[in-house]
Amino acid sequence: MTNPYPPQQQPDPYQQGAPGYPHQYQPTDPNQPQPPHPQPAGFITPGPGPGPANPNRKPVIVAAAAAVATLMLAVAGYAVYDGFIKEDSGLAACKAMRDGKNVDGSTDGSDDDKMTEAEYREVRELFEDSRHEDIRKHGTALMDVVWQVSQLPKGEEMGALAYMGPLTTHMSGLQTACADQGVIVNLNKK
Repeated sequence: MTNPYPPQQQPDPYQQGAPGYPHQYQPTDPNQPQPPHPQPAGFITPGPGPGPANPNRKPVIVAAAAAVATLMLAVAGYAVYDGFIKEDSGLAACKAMRDGKNVDGSTDGSDDDKMTEAEYREVRELFEDSRHEDIRKHGTALMDVVWQVSQLPKGEEMGALAYMGPLTTHMSGLQTACADQGVIVNLNKK
């Protein structure tokens, strides 16, 4: 019986190349794979690394962090603008009443007591958007009462007496709320 594994001859490490360097394997056939390079003792061969289909994720993480930081900065900037720089709409209405103007700041001098629905919604929204709870509460309630009184049919003006209690309550409440913010409103002057 013949040995299927013939003895292999040990390669001479100094056969070719510079002194002290092992022989470099050069295949004669370009399609023939090269044998693995010998590793030093104790060397752990790393597993397959990220291939070309698995790009480095560091730029993606940095871009995502920059986007989150930019978004947070924009939200904080808007909060500072809305909370401290932009004038409160309810406070602006208080200042307009103090100066004898319409609540929306216009100086319309019409003597028409009838309020349109668009005017009602616009003025109510000024108080509704206020940051100050007491101005928001009394301003919106006062506008609701004024709207109801203005919608009474002709000849039934006496029905407005039913609204006198809520009207005075919310009018004095709004005066107090404005005064708490440093704006003194005198509703008795013309």
